[in-house]
Amino acid sequence: GCDVVKQHHTLTQIIMGLLNNGFELKVVEEAEPPKEMMDIPGMEDELRRPMMLLVKAIAKK
Repeated sequence: GCDVVKQHHTLTQIIMGLLNNGFELKVVEEAEPPKEMMDIPGMEDELRRPMMLLVKAIAKK
């Protein structure tokens, strides 16, 4: 496998970085674990601070 470098940024850095560089936001969604996974230790905590942020943006013309 390949090593993956994790990147941690604030919501402001992500959103403003896109807006300041000519992108239009279409969707912003915090991914949540499925209900079936809520019995796994620590998974309920993911509702407090989601593991992933999904952003759909398009470049303005």
